[in-house]
Amino acid sequence: MNPTISVVMKVYNGAKYLKEAIESVLNQSFKDFELILINDGSTDSSESIIKSFDEPRIVYLNNGGNLGLSKSFNKGIIAAKGTYIARMDADDVSLPNRFEIQLDFLDTHPNIGVIGTNIILINEYDKIIGKATKPATHENLKWQSLFSTPLFHPTVMARAEVLKNNLFSENIHNSEDYELWSRLLFQTSVQLANLPQALLKYRVFAESFTQRLNKAKRLASAQNSINNLKYYIYLSDKEEDLIKCMIQEERLSWKGLLQIKALYLKASEAFKLKENLAQAPKVTTPFFKYFLKQYLR
Repeated sequence: MNPTISVVMKVYNGAKYLKEAIESVLNQSFKDFELILINDGSTDSSESIIKSFDEPRIVYLNNGGNLGLSKSFNKGIIAAKGTYIARMDADDVSLPNRFEIQLDFLDTHPNIGVIGTNIILINEYDKIIGKATKPATHENLKWQSLFSTPLFHPTVMARAEVLKNNLFSENIHNSEDYELWSRLLFQTSVQLANLPQALLKYRVFAESFTQRLNKAKRLASAQNSINNLKYYIYLSDKEEDLIKCMIQEERLSWKGLLQIKALYLKASEAFKLKENLAQAPKVTTPFFKYFLKQYLR
């Protein structure tokens, strides 16, 4: 009999936190799942840690080399037997009731295809250092997607057919999740949502966090933003360059800042009209954080 949930976790040299991540899945209050662990060419002790678990719910896939994020995720999605597919990273920690709460939401909201959650930020030593949130409703997630990824990828649970019919693009090597959510939002009828609860501890490393992404990832993120904005407004080459500067957190002149503000307001009005909303969307946090940071310099 197939499980209700398939959990897909890619592992690449994740030995330091892997045991804790796996245990956070195995200790879920909801028990009917399989955990698909994909070893993406690890050279550390990740494989021995995986094999140390005597757990029939674990499905071990070995890539035999490093295939990267998209190919590994797709391999797990294709292999998944569950009605739902949940994501999880090898250095994060799912709270014990995460699956139960997400599953209940999807069961009671048949119109929603993908559900994420907010996150608790922890450091390398498991200390809580903050929280991070995303909007809750499909419309506000769509608005958020004009400026940044609308979901925290490791928190996502989706109906299996949604991901099996919309695999990660294997031609993209940065911001793969942002591209997928954008594709779902603008090219399909799939509805996305986000739970207000923080149901995952997201590990932050001093050398690599969303706010400190490398240039390639920032440029990929900026291109997703540009593509999504073009669904609502025309963008000149100059405006595209401004968006790239904003997402890379480059310093702009006052003229540039005012142009970014005007672009934001133009997008807000166009979004309201095209989505047939009574009022303009709520504040987009990444945009205003950037604007304030530039203002205070």
